[in-house]
Amino acid sequence: MPLGAKSKSLSIWNSVVEKCERKLVNWKSQYLSSGGRVTLINSVLDAMLTYMMSLFPDTIRRNFLWQGNGEGVKKFHLVKWDAVISNKKEGGLGIKNLKAHNKSLLLKWLWRLATDDQSLWKDTIFARYGKEGSWTTKEVNTPYGVGLWRTIRNQWPRIWNNSVINVGNGRKTLFWNDTWMGQTPLRQQFPDIYILNQQKMATIVEVRNEQGWNLIFRRFLNDWEVERMTQFYNTLEQAKNLTCEEDKLTWKLEKDGKFKVKSAYKLLDTSTETKELWPWKMIWKGKIPHKVAYFTWLVARQSVLTRDNLMKRGKDLCSRCFLCESETETINHLFLHCKVTEKLWKYFINRRGITWTMPRNTAEVLACWNRDGSQSGHKERWKIVPACIWWTIWSERNQRCFENKSIPFQSIKMNCLVTFYFWCIHSIPKDPGDITLFLDSL
Repeated sequence: MPLGAKSKSLSIWNSVVEKCERKLVNWKSQYLSSGGRVTLINSVLDAMLTYMMSLFPDTIRRNFLWQGNGEGVKKFHLVKWDAVISNKKEGGLGIKNLKAHNKSLLLKWLWRLATDDQSLWKDTIFARYGKEGSWTTKEVNTPYGVGLWRTIRNQWPRIWNNSVINVGNGRKTLFWNDTWMGQTPLRQQFPDIYILNQQKMATIVEVRNEQGWNLIFRRFLNDWEVERMTQFYNTLEQAKNLTCEEDKLTWKLEKDGKFKVKSAYKLLDTSTETKELWPWKMIWKGKIPHKVAYFTWLVARQSVLTRDNLMKRGKDLCSRCFLCESETETINHLFLHCKVTEKLWKYFINRRGITWTMPRNTAEVLACWNRDGSQSGHKERWKIVPACIWWTIWSERNQRCFENKSIPFQSIKMNCLVTFYFWCIHSIPKDPGDITLFLDSL
């Protein structure tokens, strides 16, 4: 991007947009699965946009995720974007929230301004905008010519509210205005004493000497103020002695006190949903192909395009289930309660040796399946059973829907077992003979 260009001008960013779209054209030609598109968004597209990230890319990433290689064909966006960019533990895909990441990088510049040793860029910023205390510049209120630094400076409260001052020699820390004694500045803890003091912008070292505190007040105390002043000095008695080291700012969100973009991102990411007992490990930690994990995520979120979901999106369809041909095809019916699907579930449940009552929805199934029967010696293999059943049922459903072909239940069961076998031998590093014995027990 040209230095000094108007950053809000659309023409400045055209080359960046074109670069992203050229990349996407190459990827689309490879007919990527949905899981593959998620991987590329996380590993490649986000990295390209780190510098100019919050202006346009959500639309590009969103369309790439849902449209894939279907150029010119409008496809449904199955999950709202705020949910997609949530953490996997919270029910999302873990795609980066670019606005939050952009702000976390701005916070890094503010942190460097507050903590770096003397440098030319730091001196230039302070000379241009002035100092507010020892840690940052004054607020920028001028409407023209300072948009970039104004945007960065506006994030300062997030740094300040999540930092602690470790007092060393007391030369940087403002006695009244900085938070160094307790959870709030002394002027907020003792506003009546603050009004009386004449050193309102003094640093700690300026009001403390070897004999103690050297505070100057504008008048003598009244009788009713003596007790309050005593409380004030008792609080100051808790202060540590000054040292030869510089005062330091410590980031509260990290154990070592050092600022990290990762913890700042977590602080700023407001897209996170609150999902109780979300079975993210069953989805993303299971030994299954990534595209199947993505499909399992859609099933758990009730977002697969079954007939009832298509009808909600305006499609005029018969609602009957393709498998049982009697009930309405909903996600919970197709993957849990359909009489064909129930047979598959019972087949595995009976051999797992557990008492099982089918939960109400697909997400609860994953949570319960992970918990029940966890004492099994084949725990990792059992974890992939729900995804295997759902993948098999969905494949059979689509074959009946789009190819008008159907197979008997025994063939469906065999397809499920074959899929289960191949996932086991390719993903779970155990003796293939042991896997064969395990399958024989089924």
